[in-house]
Amino acid sequence: MRTLLPAVTMIALAGFGGAAQAQCPELTRLRREAVEATKPMNRGLMPDRCDAYIRASLAWRTVRAYAQDHQEMCNISGRSLSEIDKLHHDAMVARNNVCAGRPARAFPADIILR
Repeated sequence: MRTLLPAVTMIALAGFGGAAQAQCPELTRLRREAVEATKPMNRGLMPDRCDAYIRASLAWRTVRAYAQDHQEMCNISGRSLSEIDKLHHDAMVARNNVCAGRPARAFPADIILR
């Protein structure tokens, strides 16, 4: 389950057009930083995972705010903006769970029943 967020992140990043990269290098930089902030927490090597999840959620919040503020200028589609919103939401849910001592993602129902 830990690999779900990076997979979703890469799919979402692939959905962004090259025009946004050419017109808005700041958005590209912010997305890259958010992906980098997400990577270390998936390795399970960090002693304080809560801080890592906080940093990742803040990075995605910054990407989301920039994309919303510059949607027209950067030619960001509504679909791309909703993908960014989902990534931010997923990062917040994972942060809340980890910082509360729960797994980052809920276990599927069939695992819980066994």
